[in-house]
Amino acid sequence: DAVFISLGGGGLISGIGAFLKQASSQTEVIACSPSQSPAMHACMEAKSIIDVHCYPTLSDATAGGVEEGSITLDLCCRYIDQSILVEEEEIKLAMLSMMEHHHMMVEGAAGVAVAAFQKVKNKYQGKKVAILICGGNIGIDKLRDLLNSSN
Repeated sequence: DAVFISLGGGGLISGIGAFLKQASSQTEVIACSPSQSPAMHACMEAKSIIDVHCYPTLSDATAGGVEEGSITLDLCCRYIDQSILVEEEEIKLAMLSMMEHHHMMVEGAAGVAVAAFQKVKNKYQGKKVAILICGGNIGIDKLRDLLNSSN
């Protein structure tokens, strides 16, 4: 019924979204972005590539702006049904939850998708939901900081 996918420059979600919409047009494609770096989210709202100030985030794989001339903006606007922003604390808690409950060490970008789902999970009760866990590349220093902050 729904797929939660982290949104950076739009390449991953536009490709998956195109496939999903062709396979099942009713499947909801939900973009998940860190509020510290909402570049494509803001560009989608503006329906144009705009300059968005981005701040450091645990989700470094989704951080940064959208390049002028990027083909992904139109694709994102076409295939994404909803866009959710999450805070750094929500990302951190999602990453820790994945470690504790699923024994999976995930990077911040994957934490963004988990955090977005957790934010709206009541809306999807009883529905089939997939969360794309897009990576486990987390440096030892960032992991150490994450674990120390959970005490």
